[in-house]
Amino acid sequence: MASRPIAKGNISFGLVSIPVKLFSATRARSVSFNLIHQKDGSRIQQKIYCPVDDAIIDRSELVRGFEIEKGRYVTFTDEELKNLEAGTDDPSIEITEFLPLSEVDPIYFEESYYLESDHGAGKAYRLLTDAMTSTERVALGRYTMRGKEHLIVLRPYAKGLMLHTLYYADEVKPADEFDRSVNEASKENELTLAKRLIDDLTQKKFDPAQYHDTYRERVVEAAQQKAAGEEVTAAPTAPQRGQVIDLMAALKASLEKRGAAKEKAVESEPEPSEKKVAVNAQGKSRAAAGSSSHPKARRVARKK
Repeated sequence: MASRPIAKGNISFGLVSIPVKLFSATRARSVSFNLIHQKDGSRIQQKIYCPVDDAIIDRSELVRGFEIEKGRYVTFTDEELKNLEAGTDDPSIEITEFLPLSEVDPIYFEESYYLESDHGAGKAYRLLTDAMTSTERVALGRYTMRGKEHLIVLRPYAKGLMLHTLYYADEVKPADEFDRSVNEASKENELTLAKRLIDDLTQKKFDPAQYHDTYRERVVEAAQQKAAGEEVTAAPTAPQRGQVIDLMAALKASLEKRGAAKEKAVESEPEPSEKKVAVNAQGKSRAAAGSSSHPKARRVARKK
């Protein structure tokens, strides 16, 4: 089933305007649960309760309130909020600057969207994509979606363009609020072992397919077992890790464990000579089978 665009826009920089469509690039696959009345198995309904009137009220009686101080609100109607949005209701994806992707810290990334060229914009879309790819630049800009103006970054991805909404600077908590142990000094021998362990665990490419949401898989499996009337098996508990007391000992043990695992993997593989013998044996058996099954071979055998 083809994806449907969630919005449309125009990439705008200088006098250039490129019509595009936006498609959600991600989807949450986490499990969710409904609240069920244990007595009869029915799904419950949540009501809106007013503690002042001590009564259940209807949604039509609600208005939106903005808290200006603790316990004090100003209210807005839907029309008032719509009027506030109207001033920024512009479908343009306005590019304000270009910069290297490394200059945009991942902490600012929020949502991701694929950009598809709209009717008649293929050539301009391809030109911008190729230019950004060859210059190794991304574009920073603004885009209004669902009444809210977003800070965005455009970047080349999979031969096309992708749009990421970003958090604003005041939405990211300052790092200096947290204890980062900046006054702790690393010893040279500890640093050497840590770098060795990092090198040992380093891969050339990111392969997200090797990772799975094991919790979701266990929930789905348990739900299927319950529906089939089977007994639900408990997931194996992961071994608890103790607190690191001796950092050097922990690093050495980690490296030794990695080395032992590699040696075991190597030992389980057949020796090159064994592989050759096995291949030769298979080749001979295939050749013998082929000679006896081929019509010309059978005729030669009968003549002899």
